[in-house]
Amino acid sequence: MPDRPLVIAHRGYSAAAPENTLAAFEAALRAGADLLELDVRLDADGEAVVLHDASLERTTDAPGAVGGVGGALLRTVDAGSWFAPAFSGQRVPTLAEVAATAGRFPGAGLLVEFKGVWSPAAAAGAVAALRAAGVAGRSVVQSFEEETVAALRDVAPDVRRALLVLHPDPQTSLADVLQDPLTGMSSVPGVAAEQARRAVADLGVVAVNPHVACLVASPHVVAEYHAAGVRTWPYTVDEPHLWDDLLRHGVDGLITNDPGRLRGFLDARQVRAAQDGPPEDRAELTRAAALQGRAAPRLLPAPRRRGLASA
Repeated sequence: MPDRPLVIAHRGYSAAAPENTLAAFEAALRAGADLLELDVRLDADGEAVVLHDASLERTTDAPGAVGGVGGALLRTVDAGSWFAPAFSGQRVPTLAEVAATAGRFPGAGLLVEFKGVWSPAAAAGAVAALRAAGVAGRSVVQSFEEETVAALRDVAPDVRRALLVLHPDPQTSLADVLQDPLTGMSSVPGVAAEQARRAVADLGVVAVNPHVACLVASPHVVAEYHAAGVRTWPYTVDEPHLWDDLLRHGVDGLITNDPGRLRGFLDARQVRAAQDGPPEDRAELTRAAALQGRAAPRLLPAPRRRGLASA
């Protein structure tokens, strides 16, 4: 992976194509993304498929729970028309299909989020798909669930792991964040370092990935993670003024719906003389960051969009 901050495409190029589809992943890779961030769940046949929600309604033309639909039927649902007519016929891909797509782009890998609690056997099956495509060594697996990260550690100790968090303090609630983003997302010094040290000791992670607003509200968290020996790739951030703030504080990569724009931003930033802009109003900046996960990453209507804590 490059030394510069990583461009991590959230559910593929989801600002330009329907999220978690092969069209979105192909577009992100062609735009220069280093990692494709994607969500995996098990279908009724026990195969890892790429879909964020537990149900099909929001991003396909079919009802029901992902885990209740067999692979043959799941491959027939339309996962693209909701975004734009041009994407009619896009399907819910398997993890194996996305891994094979990434395998055609040397240097690109996956950041695979395992949704919910996975057993070691199920986790091993998903990792096998990464190995078969030759991308396991350039990918990272992650989850909000420590039990799932532990299962991945046990069945694939050689594959890098990350822990997803809303905030370094597990007591932080979503209601507090929405009511007062700066207070809700601020972190007391030392809390992030302890979180990271525990994650390294217990789970062997290489990164701890919080919501973007946490790092904007408390920039010292980046240094605490680094001191504990982990990287940090905050989710999900699409605005240049937030990119600039986070990069000044040393984040190792950015998870974004608009990887092409971010790649251009990083390229332009490299060629200009480095200089700090005026100090930002951190409360206002944090408010903008807290809303990142709630805003649609495109101009088309997007009913039933994901909540703030989603990655």
